[in-house]
Amino acid sequence: MWYVKNPTEKALLETTISSPFSPLSPVSPFSPCGPGGPKCPSGPGGPGSPSSPLFPLRPTGPCTPCGPIFPGRPLSPLSPLFPLSPAGPVAPVNNKHTINLL
Repeated sequence: MWYVKNPTEKALLETTISSPFSPLSPVSPFSPCGPGGPKCPSGPGGPGSPSSPLFPLRPTGPCTPCGPIFPGRPLSPLSPLFPLSPAGPVAPVNNKHTINLL
């Protein structure tokens, strides 16, 4: 468990750990690549990608450009497009798979 001094941050962490879905994301609650991107296969441990043991059957789709978010964490609080959306669960990082977005 993390040690967080700020009570608000602590509550946010506890909420996001217990809830796998980001309630403010109508497009894809598990997009690990960009803010609000559709079911994205890129990024380490992204749901629907070969590197995701947690969601191996989740369909993948085109990816939006990566924003300033943590790899494997959808709709991070650091995302300027979704500042109020809590981050979701962190997917395991697996560097064996690389996807070229170009």
